[in-house]
Amino acid sequence: MPRMACIDCGAFVAEAESWQTMLVKMVQHYLEDHHDIISGHTDRPAGAWMERFMLAYRASEDADAKVP
Repeated sequence: MPRMACIDCGAFVAEAESWQTMLVKMVQHYLEDHHDIISGHTDRPAGAWMERFMLAYRASEDADAKVP
């Protein structure tokens, strides 16, 4: 099962069978610990977080596929 750390702090780690389930778990963490990011109060363009999330999730899937 893919395992992924928060892409902004690394302190929160979750496991999920799909990117959708991982997104639900990460959004809960972001609402609690990174409200400025999730509410759009940063200098990053809209959609940038989701692009970073998907790259990190795909990397976690690749790493999971390599584990025997």
